[in-house]
Amino acid sequence: MSATFVPRRSPRSARQIRWSRHLVQTAIVAWVAWTIWSKAVAAPGAASPEAFCPFGGFETAFTWITTGATVAHVHTANLVLAGIVVVLALVGRGFFCGWLCPLGSIQEAIRGMARAVTDRAPWMRRTGRAIRANAPWWPRVDHILRYGRYVVLVWAIGGAAVTGVMVFREFDPWNALLSIAEFEISTAFVVLIAVLGLSVFVDRPFCRYACPLGAVQGLIGKASPLAIQRNADACLGCTICNNACPMNIEVNQVTRVTDTNCIGCLECVAACPSQNAIAVTVTFPSRLPVHTSDFDTKEGVLL
Repeated sequence: MSATFVPRRSPRSARQIRWSRHLVQTAIVAWVAWTIWSKAVAAPGAASPEAFCPFGGFETAFTWITTGATVAHVHTANLVLAGIVVVLALVGRGFFCGWLCPLGSIQEAIRGMARAVTDRAPWMRRTGRAIRANAPWWPRVDHILRYGRYVVLVWAIGGAAVTGVMVFREFDPWNALLSIAEFEISTAFVVLIAVLGLSVFVDRPFCRYACPLGAVQGLIGKASPLAIQRNADACLGCTICNNACPMNIEVNQVTRVTDTNCIGCLECVAACPSQNAIAVTVTFPSRLPVHTSDFDTKEGVLL
């Protein structure tokens, strides 16, 4: 079998992908922090920050369509944001989750800081490897737990439709985060603390197992023409893309990533050492994929 020259992805392009996303995430989190501070300190009488939650629009959708009214605590802004999320999902799949969701970004930051600590502590690395080696059952459990967000979705939307009350609100960590400056101990606050604590050990635990908005994004995103495409001819078989994925999607096992857990973070694209192995593509019926994230470089690797 003859060797095949595969162009290597430029490290600069990988940094551009990561820094672009991190800058957007930082800006969104900073804006949310400013909003929370403004509501609690600068302007206590201002509109509730809950108006910035897209999921409220989905919770009240049935009531709004059938009666023209909304359930308690839902604002017109929630309906507008829900519509924007639908458009984003149709255009970019999980883009909202991976780039714009502040709660997801905070979880990701905590996990990143935890990894930075463990990477510098040999005994922690050894402990982590030992735990993974002695827990071969975890991938199966993780797979089952991921259905939890669909259970929460049905309960939240169904409960709001039947009772006229946002039943998920009392457990919603996003609601607790928006009210954190008030230092109110509630069920949602306990859930928030649990989510942030689990983020030390698990990538985006709320996103994986309980986020109803992520479930909506995943389902609607199935209709999106945009997705991450893997070129098997240029793939090195190194599994670096799998290790980079925060949602543990086995990117190297598929041709096109249409998994509902994909958050569109592009970490697999940035991590892949082969220039042409993984790229974002747009595929329409009866058309070939259009690559949107190929990078030019003269370096290469040999297959």
